[in-house]
Amino acid sequence: MKIRTIIVDDELPICDEIEYLLQSHADIEVLEKFDQSQAALDYITKNKCELVFLDIEMPGMSGLELAECIGTMEVKPLIVFVTAYEEYAVPAFATPAVGYITKPVTQIKLTKVLCKVRDLLPGVRKDPQDTQKISRVTVVKDGRLCPLAKREIIMAHVKDKDVFVRTEAGEFEVQMNLQELADILCDAPFLRVHRQYIINLDFVEELIPWFHGSYMVHMRGIKGEDIPVGRTHLQELKKLLGFR
Repeated sequence: MKIRTIIVDDELPICDEIEYLLQSHADIEVLEKFDQSQAALDYITKNKCELVFLDIEMPGMSGLELAECIGTMEVKPLIVFVTAYEEYAVPAFATPAVGYITKPVTQIKLTKVLCKVRDLLPGVRKDPQDTQKISRVTVVKDGRLCPLAKREIIMAHVKDKDVFVRTEAGEFEVQMNLQELADILCDAPFLRVHRQYIINLDFVEELIPWFHGSYMVHMRGIKGEDIPVGRTHLQELKKLLGFR
């Protein structure tokens, strides 16, 4: 079953961003995007949908007011609020909303709330491995949000508190912290080798002995930069690479 979904936010680029992220979830079908609550309400009253991602601060009818209108319908979609303001959490949950995401929206935040949505919708197949089925990571490229296949990622790292992924095409920022990215890159061939680094083992060229029993990793496709290996990760890395 496809979960028919609409996105409502007065900033259409945010609607586009959420739609990009939802492309990693095969059971989500985005029907429409709206920048006004009234237009969204008109659509919902005439068309069947199961899920609404809804901003709260909207021109004219607010997201909270739209949620109250939806709550009076005989057949009502589930509502997930998406907002930059944490202080709206209490009034939001006085409506029929089932989820609350603070901006910036990340794949991890979406995945968690979608697990809850699937549990609440009859006829939707429940998959306990859902968090491992995200196939792409959305990166910022030339001011645009672009889904990137996980297999393209050579490494990910923290730089000046921001998180970047490196590919053969270049380096791109991701809008999540390293732990959120690690949750997506949780299976082979990825391994977190340091508190600031995740690597793709398929790109490892050398494991280089360093000072006082430490090691550095040299990655194919990255020139002039080797990656430190944390002591707590060294034995697992050696085992996965076939080193004794």
